Amino acid sequence: MGGERMLRCAVIIPALNPPESLVEYVRTLLARGVARVIVVNDGSDAAKAEVFRRLGTLDRCTVLTHPVNRGKGRALKTAFAYVLGDAADWAGVVTADADGQHDPDDVCQVASALSQWEDALILGVRDFRQSHVPWRSRFGNRLTSWLIRWLFGTEIDDTQTGLRGIPKQHLQWMSELKGERFEYEMNMLLSAIRKRIPIRQVRIRTLYFQRNVGSHYRSVADSLRIFARIVSGLVTSLIRSD
Repeated sequence: MGGERMLRCAVIIPALNPPESLVEYVRTLLARGVARVIVVNDGSDAAKAEVFRRLGTLDRCTVLTHPVNRGKGRALKTAFAYVLGDAADWAGVVTADADGQHDPDDVCQVASALSQWEDALILGVRDFRQSHVPWRSRFGNRLTSWLIRWLFGTEIDDTQTGLRGIPKQHLQWMSELKGERFEYEMNMLLSAIRKRIPIRQVRIRTLYFQRNVGSHYRSVADSLRIFARIVSGLVTSLIRSD
């Protein structure tokens, strides 16, 4: 799925102690025609230095580094700032996770959607009805999807997806949003709803490896942050509508 449309897209991958397979994953994306891959080393252990060294040797792969862990939200904003400061004529960026749970075909599918819907936030959405989906992922997404539908009247099938396509013109305001960790992605989604930015959903594969044990998502703490962000978003919307 390479080609002209793919050449105008950069893929952003926040990474905290990623597996060695990340190097081959990035190679695959570049081979598909992605213009650039930006990997953010978010304070990984010294034992992972070789992974990032190898990534840095790849043509069209940029490694940005946080000396200490600052959270997924901050890692995304660091990469957004890099893209905004680059003169390249990119249509936008695609955010993907470092654990390999976003198939390269699906990353390319979301990237292609950026050229079809030039102003829309693209969400790669999973099917949580499948039996191999961990209960915490199924429960968390069902809860937040229901809350957003009830509070804002917007149907979102996968509120916590890390595979997103973002047009370049939206990166500036997204860089200014609050949130340093997993709650940042919910901030992004709720802000897009409030700004009436179109949200397009693209079906992707539902991949989990070893019941998602490699995830850095903390079930209780991060779910509470996300829940608080949704409630806060409702209050803000009600105040602005007065």
